[in-house]
Amino acid sequence: MSAANNNITMKTLEELRKLDLQKLVDESNFIKKDLFKIEFEVKNGQSKGNHEIKQHRRQVAKIETVITEKTASLSK
Repeated sequence: MSAANNNITMKTLEELRKLDLQKLVDESNFIKKDLFKIEFEVKNGQSKGNHEIKQHRRQVAKIETVITEKTASLSK
């Protein structure tokens, strides 16, 4: 399986803020799993998708930011 064949769409912060908390957690977990696969493939020379690692890390950071925002607003 090549890292270039994944079907993850990178969402903007506005799109992420529209999702509920559970969907954000699910999305984060899915991207983290895919990130692990990509890192493994790149390290083993099976893929040259180095740029995807950075994209996935940024997407996870965006999602985690929105999760933090939502949990902070719920605790108020």
